[in-house]
Order: sequence, then C-alpha cells, then structure tokens
Amino acid sequence: MIRLIIDTYHMGSWNMACDLAISKHVGKKLQPTTIRLYGWSLPTLSLGRFQKLEDIDINYLKNNNIDIVRRPTGGRAVLHHKEITYLFSAQTNHPLLPNNVIGSYKVIAEALIKSLEKINIKCDVEKNKNKHLNTPACYDSPSIYEITIDKKKFIGSAQYRNDQYVLQHGAIPIQFPLENYANSFKMEKEKKERLYNHLKNKVIDIKSVLNKEISIEEMSEAFISGFSEVFNEDVFIGELSDSEYELTKKLIDRFEIDLDSIT
Repeated sequence: MIRLIIDTYHMGSWNMACDLAISKHVGKKLQPTTIRLYGWSLPTLSLGRFQKLEDIDINYLKNNNIDIVRRPTGGRAVLHHKEITYLFSAQTNHPLLPNNVIGSYKVIAEALIKSLEKINIKCDVEKNKNKHLNTPACYDSPSIYEITIDKKKFIGSAQYRNDQYVLQHGAIPIQFPLENYANSFKMEKEKKERLYNHLKNKVIDIKSVLNKEISIEEMSEAFISGFSEVFNEDVFIGELSDSEYELTKKLIDRFEIDLDSIT
C-alpha cells in the first residue's frame, strides 16, 4: 500500500521538515511508502543540502518577498512558486527500487511519466548526463532520469537516501518563475542574461503544454493511477500522523535560513 497525502500550502521550512519527518517514519516502518503533494505559501528558493549561500542574491530575494530554505537533498537551487511539489519516500530496501540513486530515480521517473500521461502531458526521461552552464540554478539542464518534454526540462528532482529510507522530492511547475529565478543568483549581468535566455528556451511548464493550470486534486488522481501501475500497489488517501506532525515541528529549525541576519 502507498499512502498519498494531499497537502496544502506551507512555508518552505515546514515543507522540508515535513518531507524529512515522513521519510524518517517510513524508514522505521511506522508508515508505508508515502507520496505527498503540496505547495508553497511564498515564492521560495530552495538550496541544495551543501550549496553555498554566497551564490544567492539575498537583496533581490528580500526586495521581492522571496523566502529561502535549505533542502535535505543535494543539488542546486530551485525557485518554488506556481507549482505542485511532490515527495516520494520508501524504505531503502523496497523491492522495486535499486540500491542506488540513479536506479531508483529511473523507477520513480517511470511512475511520474505514467501519472502525467493521465492529464494529457506526454513526457520523456533524460537518458544522458548533460553539461550545465556552471550556475547555481538547478534548471539550467536536466540531470539523468529527470523528466523532460520535447527535450526541455520539466520536473526538477533531488534525492537523499540512507540505510533506512529514500527521500525524493521535486518541482512540477505550473508556470515557471523565469525572471525571478534568473535574478536570484549573484552573477555578472552578461552571465545572468545568458542564463535567462537559456532557461527561456530549455524549460517548460504545465501551462505552456496544456494552456491551463492543474490543481493538486487533479494531480493527485493522476498520481494514484500512475504510481499504482508502476509499483503494483494500491494507493490510498491518508494524512500526516500526530507523531509526524510533532517531528516536523522539531525539525523546522534545521532548514530555516534567516534573510534578515544576512548582510
């Protein structure tokens, strides 16, 4: 059985803490394999687990009411705004997940592709390791087994795994925040313009494909179908347990970055 939590909008630190709290419960076999679909209360730039803060234009974030948070996963920065974000967490020894990041990425990508087919979005999976522009931006190129449409990057995902659980989450953009994203990084004007133009040609979102927006409820129905097909398990609608909720509150400080304390 796979539990699907249809969540609402939260601050970035809550979202990251909640993803980790769920994964810890899954890893200890207190909860089954879990998907969570959610949104963000404010536009929020999420940094990879080890990403340097000095790459980020803090003043731009402050002046444009953009929050910042650090993810429990690696990779480069993603600006979350008009999107549906997913979490997928399973025990590390799940029988359908290979014991490595790339292999498990591939299986989860298959489930994502099957899900998106249900809302008439035909996707591909990136099979090559691409060179990126050497910027702090996750979306400047698709990584291997990430989801693309017409060779344009669509879903940006990141994974963390240990000996108990796999935590993978990713952004499914409804309308990609192109201008704010490109301006969130400290770089020379020429390089920033190059990043903006590159993203304009190499990134795609739901609205560009369907000419409309998709709700979390519609995406949930698609995920129920796609993940049950690939994992051959029933997907049921569940909710956060009391202990997951309490652990989330305890973990929030781990992911917060106080913009006001940065000069």
